[in-house]
Amino acid sequence: MRKRLSSPRFRRRVSWLSSVALLVALIVAAIVFLPSSKPPREVFTKAPPQVYKAPTAVALDRNGRAEVVMAASDFIKTAVRRIDVDASWAMTAPTLRQGFSRHQWATGNIPVVPYPAAGIRDWQIDWSYRNDVALDLVLIPKAGSHLAPKLFLIELKRSGGPAHHRWLVASWQPKGVSEASMLADQAKGQGEYPKSASLSGRWLLLPLFGMLGLIISLPLFLGVRERVHAARAERVHRRSTRV
Repeated sequence: MRKRLSSPRFRRRVSWLSSVALLVALIVAAIVFLPSSKPPREVFTKAPPQVYKAPTAVALDRNGRAEVVMAASDFIKTAVRRIDVDASWAMTAPTLRQGFSRHQWATGNIPVVPYPAAGIRDWQIDWSYRNDVALDLVLIPKAGSHLAPKLFLIELKRSGGPAHHRWLVASWQPKGVSEASMLADQAKGQGEYPKSASLSGRWLLLPLFGMLGLIISLPLFLGVRERVHAARAERVHRRSTRV
């Protein structure tokens, strides 16, 4: 093994591998660190610019407010509380069903955030258009659930003509995070959520630089070792030739 490490042929191979590794490291570094010289392609069109026109707000009258609150209450009693979920199928708009069949919806595995609501403590109109209304609802939990009141946003779309219409639930989502929910999650060991992280391309260079350092340091180590052995052999030779 010592003869192989000290042989000129082996040292030439190590030097050649070091050169190749250095060249590869420089290429990878250039790809990672140097910006792309190709500018993004700009695409122009002769079509007129699309200008968004906000819908006109329309205030709900007393009957309209009663209708949307009643529709929201019926949806909470069924879909949100997960009681008689099949009955909530007719209360939802296609945007909320997300392609679920009625049979799938009846299983209770639905895209609706559940909450053990005992009732609506407070509500207010978030926005109101002719056929689109959103409410902020504060729900109070059932006794013994150890949850705090929770704020939800419900959006309802008008379906049908002016004389015979219904308000269907198009969206249901919580607003904010209640302190009681956070404490409950922590008690279950779920209080801390992993943060998303992305691996930078620069970290990919660490293994390559480590291998490059090993390849470069090996010939230096062998050269120093060979000189030490040569110096030791020369001292032994001088001692043996003394008269």
